Amino acid sequence: MKLFWKLFITMLGFVTAAFMVFGNIIINIPFKSSIEREKDRSVEEMHILLYAFTASLDGLPDGYMASALAVTEITKSLEKNLRNNNIVVYNEDREIIYNSSSYESMLVNASQKEDYGICSITKHNGSYFTECFFKVRSKAGNYYIGINKEIDFIFEDREILYNNYRLALIVLFIFSAVLSFLFSIGFTRPVRKLSAAAKDFANGNYQRRVKPSGNDEVTALVNDFNSMAGQLEDNIHKLEEDARKQEEFTEAFSHELKTPLTSVIGYSDMLRSMDLPKEDIVTSASYIFKEGKRLERLAYKMMELSFADRQEIEMAAVDTEELAEKIQKNTEYILREKEIILTTDIEKSVIYGDMDLLQSLFLNLVDNARKACSEGGSIILEGKDCKEEYKFYVKDNGCGIPENETEKIKEAFYMVDKSRARKEGGAGIGLALCVKIAGLHNAGFEIKSSEGKGTQVILSFKKQML
Repeated sequence: MKLFWKLFITMLGFVTAAFMVFGNIIINIPFKSSIEREKDRSVEEMHILLYAFTASLDGLPDGYMASALAVTEITKSLEKNLRNNNIVVYNEDREIIYNSSSYESMLVNASQKEDYGICSITKHNGSYFTECFFKVRSKAGNYYIGINKEIDFIFEDREILYNNYRLALIVLFIFSAVLSFLFSIGFTRPVRKLSAAAKDFANGNYQRRVKPSGNDEVTALVNDFNSMAGQLEDNIHKLEEDARKQEEFTEAFSHELKTPLTSVIGYSDMLRSMDLPKEDIVTSASYIFKEGKRLERLAYKMMELSFADRQEIEMAAVDTEELAEKIQKNTEYILREKEIILTTDIEKSVIYGDMDLLQSLFLNLVDNARKACSEGGSIILEGKDCKEEYKFYVKDNGCGIPENETEKIKEAFYMVDKSRARKEGGAGIGLALCVKIAGLHNAGFEIKSSEGKGTQVILSFKKQML
């Protein structure tokens, strides 16, 4: 059963049942009070009658046994003072001596204790009566007296109340049904919206959200759903982006392997199957050696990239000037071929990190700058002490990077100009490795570039060891 119908039926049933129970209580409490009041009144009147009847019998001469006529006359004289009451007098054998109406006592044969009477509500010919039945002891004889009074008006009043109550119950039922219906619709509206949003989300509409309203538990549920949906959307986009990158990585890696392998297989097949002049043999071997070295560099880069974020690094104090000297010395050979000048301007300070990984980081950055520069270009390595941080700037005056490519080049195998990168011996892995090494050191990594003007990479290291 749906939540809407559960709420509707529960509310309607509860309100109706509560009204029925309390309505019966409200009607029956005054009804019972009226019955008890009439019984008490009948008992009082019975006591008055007994006292007067006994006194009249005791007033007869001693030894005189009252006749039925005498008892009747006494009863008639007393009856005038009892309004709306009927009196029945029985002799000791419980035979009727006098009856002011056609009503015969329902209690005449009921057992009773000595000197105790009986008072009860009885029904005769469709009418209700309060009836009291007592035994009278006197010098003139023993008798039984019953007094009864019609109380239909109490039951008629109750029936009128019940009729009005039933009408009110019907009105209340209709009103409660409408109110329960509206409440159930209003209460379950956010749930229906959540259900619809969940279905849309499952069908791929990851932007679907539910607008919260109010400040109750359902609103909290809506907010939690929106938070969950936002997190799921981010995770899904991340997975899609990771899948895209993985696919591009696989395609790029396959392509990077295919080109040198094609050359190696082609030239080696020539050497194997053809009788070539010595000059051609040397040329073929040179191509094989060159492409083999390229595959070797690719393998080393892939290994570095793969293990960079898995290894545990030992943080140690690193002198910035010493690091700059090592970078300058290790890049001297690769820069000499294109007559590129590396200028360093390093403020002395201490950062914390792994010296080998930091060297790999800056060597890759300088090598990337070398590939972007023309012959006779320049690269500047600056270091500035900025209180809580130490910032390195690697600048070149090379070809630059389009603005929309600055984030993509951080991905492995991504190259803005593939032909130029391959010509320079690159595979598009160096910058991805730099990003990973910077991440291991909790260092900021930022690229600023303008096409035709050059590129600047900014690295920000914390001066306190984390």
